[in-house]
Amino acid sequence: MKRHHLGTCVIPSKPQNVANGRRWLLTRLKPLLGERHSACEDSVLLLSETLTNAIVHGNGDRVEVDAYVDAAVVRVEVTDEGGSTVPHRRDDPDGVHGRGLPILAMLTKSWGFEQLDDGRLRVWFEIPHAAADHSNGGYEKCPGGNPTRARRDGTHESLPLAVNTSAHDGAG
Repeated sequence: MKRHHLGTCVIPSKPQNVANGRRWLLTRLKPLLGERHSACEDSVLLLSETLTNAIVHGNGDRVEVDAYVDAAVVRVEVTDEGGSTVPHRRDDPDGVHGRGLPILAMLTKSWGFEQLDDGRLRVWFEIPHAAADHSNGGYEKCPGGNPTRARRDGTHESLPLAVNTSAHDGAG
């Protein structure tokens, strides 16, 4: 399955810049999935969590965000300039902070991390988007631009664009 790189965003390591990362990812995903598609919403939420973690606990002056999409998943990678070999996790379910990684584990198809050869830490996650999103009339826009509908057997049916005229497309 071919993965399409949606771009790289370099974000200065300051907490107020997390909003810039969310906006950047939303502008990449919205034309493909629609702003209200659950995969779009979940990806933006989880970027906020992983980007905040990288800014607060990583070293360096910047964090890189890469986004990819294929026919089944949205993949987001957040790479900080090092400082730790594992993502920071606070085990305090009643605390104000420390819920990012449990949320990540709950909402993703898969996620992980790796320490790169140059010492940087990359945290990545994948959000499935192939299942029909019923807030969009049961249709979704694929990277190819045509809507598809999930079948009960797990396959997808490609639909002509005219079929989707009454479905919500995320605009407005």
